[in-house]
Amino acid sequence: MNILVTGGSGFIGSHLVDKLVQKGHDVRVFDMQKPLREDVEWFKGNLLEEKQVLEACKDIESICHLAGVTDVNIAMSHPSLCVEVNEIGTLNLLKAATAREVDHFVLASTTWVYGRIEGKVDENTPIQPPDHIYTKTKIGQEHLTVTWQKHTGLPYTILRYDIPYGPRMRTNMAIAMFVRKAIRKEPIMVFGDGNQGRCFIHVEDLAEGNVSALTATAKNQVFNLAGVEFITINELVKVLQRIFKELRIEYMPSRPQDFKGATVSIEKAKRLLNWEPKVPLQEGLKQYIEHVKTEHR
Repeated sequence: MNILVTGGSGFIGSHLVDKLVQKGHDVRVFDMQKPLREDVEWFKGNLLEEKQVLEACKDIESICHLAGVTDVNIAMSHPSLCVEVNEIGTLNLLKAATAREVDHFVLASTTWVYGRIEGKVDENTPIQPPDHIYTKTKIGQEHLTVTWQKHTGLPYTILRYDIPYGPRMRTNMAIAMFVRKAIRKEPIMVFGDGNQGRCFIHVEDLAEGNVSALTATAKNQVFNLAGVEFITINELVKVLQRIFKELRIEYMPSRPQDFKGATVSIEKAKRLLNWEPKVPLQEGLKQYIEHVKTEHR
């Protein structure tokens, strides 16, 4: 297929581009930054420029929409930018997709849309009003995508990612910070009792999940893409301690924004997409540690 990947030069997007090329697809990257690969087409553009978006969608069969404001700190410090890029940018892309008669629109969303619910969540869990501007825009993207299908018939798939990790991740993400501190032999700070956690997912598994969603079976469906188990910060630290024998931990008072987290069901993706994660946390962390060490040699 001819596939457009918005945000294809970023952390998750670049891994998705790798997978798509490996599987023989023709890939066009829409991003302000140059792609890591030389064997894909690069359309340098901005989601807020409608003419650029329309041109980028020419001769495209499927769109994987990953571009946007994804750093929650930037979302808080620049809320107007977050709303404009994530929601108006998505609307511009939906309009262009319809105008260019694209067959399938795949949206990268997040398990953040479930909010502060604890316990277990699946795709039928009711979405509560958001308590973060980033979450508000992701829910907004989902609403726009579903509504657009009802108005125009453009088939969609919504993928709710849990917390990814792996090569090329931002250095201000928790696992990236922990690993860099461990390498420098600095203590790791754990806030609260350390029992909060996430269903961390290796970026290679996440990219495979995106590829699996480019099928007729996935159309007009929502899927969680998450790790196979809920990993607490304490459990994550124990894995790091097995790798870094002298790792020191400092417990700090809990922060108001911290919450325990939820176990995210991936049964629907297993059943309909024939997808499930393959990289165990310990293996994924070892790979990422080697990547970071190589970067600094």
